[in-house]
Amino acid sequence: MKLHLLLNSPLKIFCLCFSFALVSTVLNGGWMHLYGLRRDRTELQSQISMLKNDVSTLGDQLKRAKDPTFIQHQAMDQLDMASDNDLVFVFSE
Repeated sequence: MKLHLLLNSPLKIFCLCFSFALVSTVLNGGWMHLYGLRRDRTELQSQISMLKNDVSTLGDQLKRAKDPTFIQHQAMDQLDMASDNDLVFVFSE
């Protein structure tokens, strides 16, 4: 008899189904999986923004690399080269 009264009340059936769905998602780890996916999404978005900045910086460096004076300065700084008018000291160890 009580089952018949329960089945005739749509609000009680809705509450029962909702509570069953809520318990089911909590027990199978659906909420934790969703939380993990959202955390991964935010991390990936921050990595994408950093990589876009790196691409922009490298694009600027590539534009500057076509300039002969930039190439000359890089050769002098990184390869320890000297220009024709520079005075070079050599020390023996």
